[in-house]
Amino acid sequence: MPVKSEYEQRIKAYIDSNPDSKMNRVQRIEIEGQIHDLPVYRLPIKLLAFNIENGRFAADLYTMEANLRRKLNTREAGDANKVQQILLNRYPNETKRFREDLRKVGQLEPGAITAAGVVINGNRRMAILIELQKETSEDRFGYLETIILPRNLNDTEIYKIEARLQYAKEFKIGYGPVNELLKMKEGLDKGMTKRQLAALLLRDEKYIEEHSAQLSLLEAYSKYAWGKIDYKKIEEMQITEQMTDVEKNVRKLKSEGHSLSEIKKLLEVQFAYIKSGCSYQDIRALGKATSLNGSERPYVDALSMLNKKRVSEESFKELIDDANEGARIKQREQKPVELAIRILEQVKRFRDNQYKITPEIKKYFLEISNIIAKLTKKRG
Repeated sequence: MPVKSEYEQRIKAYIDSNPDSKMNRVQRIEIEGQIHDLPVYRLPIKLLAFNIENGRFAADLYTMEANLRRKLNTREAGDANKVQQILLNRYPNETKRFREDLRKVGQLEPGAITAAGVVINGNRRMAILIELQKETSEDRFGYLETIILPRNLNDTEIYKIEARLQYAKEFKIGYGPVNELLKMKEGLDKGMTKRQLAALLLRDEKYIEEHSAQLSLLEAYSKYAWGKIDYKKIEEMQITEQMTDVEKNVRKLKSEGHSLSEIKKLLEVQFAYIKSGCSYQDIRALGKATSLNGSERPYVDALSMLNKKRVSEESFKELIDDANEGARIKQREQKPVELAIRILEQVKRFRDNQYKITPEIKKYFLEISNIIAKLTKKRG
């Protein structure tokens, strides 16, 4: 059996010398496909550590570590304080509500920690308790009520437990679009299949596939716009909605048989358009426009002018806006033709399938014929 870490030994020593730390309740939890009733303990926060892989602040963490050029170590007081501030400052309204509830009624649901004391579920709660203890000096805020997970669970199983607990918890605070994408990426990176991840996160495989593609596009855009992957800036710029439509446009272009080089060029057009300040409706309009034969040229030409610095970003956006409007006009002009084609196709179905022409059908055909004759005479 592997030797227990010093952190694990400290927790065990505390429980052994404080038998009343084991509370008179259990938490039911699924571990490796089996249901377990784990006892709840009341443990000093000083024995615990924040989980730096917590999905709810992944974007902040990546940015902070990139700026520091090192990994955070929440066993160190300075790094622990940095993580605590991220947790307190994210979603301040929800944090305030949670804080007041902890002050008034205490901890209603237990957290979850590894055997070594890393908090898998309850990081925000612990951050608030630390702050309350400093402000009030009340002993009750110096402890976290928590279950202790079995030793030697692999990273994938810990990820599954964290996801299940956080999706079910009463004071659930959403991951936010960027952090949700990063949470999915973490699951896939830990070896989960798309099907397993979809079942765990109560989604379907298509959702996982599309959102994985969105994250790749966001990372590519970040490199294009800022020269590096900056999840925090992606979040601050609120461009996930635009990227949702970019991903749809790319899928559409692929299904329509566009070449890889065409798709790559039109993707750069969309990145430049987002950088110039367009909305998701603009990206959606661009996607519709590039589905028309011959409509790609104005977009590619505008991009070439931008890359050659012959136009500013503002002028580039105007050129793309104009191209979108031109495509909308073309689409309106095409609608009567498309309608006439659909009518012709329906009539051909009667001929090709040799349907029996009943008196009732003949009546409708004569009515259609009269309408077409009048339209032809009126507009011919």
